[in-house]
Amino acid sequence: MASTGSGTETNRLRIFFNKYRLVIFMIGFIIIKQLLVIGMPLFAHAGAGHDDRLMINMADSLSNGAWLGEYSEKTLVKGLFFPLFLVANDVLGIPYSLSIPGIYSLACMSFVFGIKRLFQTEFPLFIIFLALLFNPISFADETFLRVYRNGLTATQALIISGSMFAVYLTRFEKKRFQILWAISAGLGLASLWHTREDGIWIIPLVLGVIVITSISIILQKELQTKDKVKKTIITVIPVMILIVSTIIISSINYAHYGVYTSNELNKSNFTNAIKLIYSVAANEEVERAAVPRSTISKIYEVSPTLNTIKEELESSLDRWSWYEKDAKVRQVEDGFFFWALREAVANAGYYENAVKANDFYENLAKELEVGFESGELNRRSTMPSALMSPWRDGYWEELPIAFFRTINYVVRFEAIKTSMTDSIDDGKNGILLFEEMTNNSARIKGEPISLGVQVRLALLNGITGIYQIIGFIAFVAAILAYGLISIFIFIKKLRNKYGLMDCWLVLSALLFSACVLAGGVAYTDISAYVAISYWYLAGAYPLIIAFNAIALYKITEIFVKMIYEKKRDKIKSD
Repeated sequence: MASTGSGTETNRLRIFFNKYRLVIFMIGFIIIKQLLVIGMPLFAHAGAGHDDRLMINMADSLSNGAWLGEYSEKTLVKGLFFPLFLVANDVLGIPYSLSIPGIYSLACMSFVFGIKRLFQTEFPLFIIFLALLFNPISFADETFLRVYRNGLTATQALIISGSMFAVYLTRFEKKRFQILWAISAGLGLASLWHTREDGIWIIPLVLGVIVITSISIILQKELQTKDKVKKTIITVIPVMILIVSTIIISSINYAHYGVYTSNELNKSNFTNAIKLIYSVAANEEVERAAVPRSTISKIYEVSPTLNTIKEELESSLDRWSWYEKDAKVRQVEDGFFFWALREAVANAGYYENAVKANDFYENLAKELEVGFESGELNRRSTMPSALMSPWRDGYWEELPIAFFRTINYVVRFEAIKTSMTDSIDDGKNGILLFEEMTNNSARIKGEPISLGVQVRLALLNGITGIYQIIGFIAFVAAILAYGLISIFIFIKKLRNKYGLMDCWLVLSALLFSACVLAGGVAYTDISAYVAISYWYLAGAYPLIIAFNAIALYKITEIFVKMIYEKKRDKIKSD
């Protein structure tokens, strides 16, 4: 009897393991990953008032019930999701060195389950998960140890893409599955949109999946009309969530500051004013400076409003021109010009409140329009986003070169490392505030690095080294595999036999999205400031890794099946 009971228990365990082996595998390696990173001292840059410290200040204000704090030129410029994340992290008492890699690990799980319908077996899911989990971007200096918003981008990219793929792949299944994935995609999309001002790079993927999924549903003859309508509505849930989140945040901002916007860089009177300033044709070409001093001088003549802050603006431009490579030029790169302008307006007293600042920019915009109409200013075309510098003819040659340099930078995992960087204090206990908000110790200059941390750093950098060695080769091979799959989908027999269409669509979306982000960074690099860096490209790494793994596995699977079928047919004929 005992033997029978033992055998039954063993069978139950075997059945349980077989059913949940992928989840068990994931949890096991997540634990290993977490042990490698937990407790790592962070890099707290308390002196970065426009970046790291701004995030901490916003989080501190949120935790104290003061929304984003007292209104200033730094308010409503950067998204609030990362500060919200810090507040949630603080409330739960989770160390930052556990939460950032932890949420990324969960995003890896979400992505894998989102694409699992692409494959007939679970085997490739193990490979894809491991490749994503140990993505060096998830434990690098600037995207993990530095307390800044770029640490969330890779997570958000995986949640959005994996969930959107699942919306497509579950389009003919029960509606509740599609709804859950659509909500997941919407939450991920809203989080990215309200984390960074340049989140528009993910929109083509979202809209592309919505359009393709909707068309596929409409063309499905077996579905009734009412089901087609319901399923099509489900596909647009992500966009609906984004719109609702923007309305909510804008409404709260209006209640606190009197200006209805979620971010002043994307939609405000400041946006209109800065775009019009960029629209003024310059008399001289200055690298990465679309608004040279000579242009500002012309604007003074047609804008009484800007002329009232001439002294403050000239002083501000002097300070921000420090970022110019050649300090003798005394120009301000486009990436910092808007800060110089906002700082000058603040120093002139217009940031007493949001309404007063908003009126200033409204008057400036009206005067610029009058200047264009009168012919005192010559207008040039600008880019759709106020964050993008105007196009120049020379970019036709520069942009392709910068784009391929950016792609090469990503696929080779260049410059990524994990090390201990001394925190920078502001003389006002800023580092202590970082530690309080993150529930994590910060790296203090002069402190010894424990043997345990040294060992883990060596292991993490060893993993990064592996990715750096195989990254370029894997990408080139994956591109070749993608090319073959692209050819095969035009052969009906092969397309249907190996289920290639869904795989090709996913691969295309991954590659295209990574290229859109790389293209945006490349454009910024040649037009505004040095931008080709892994923290700005954080969202591209998981997409490229997923592209490589899926493409290489799929083409291998196809050729293995072809060889097997050829041998089988030969045996039959013999």
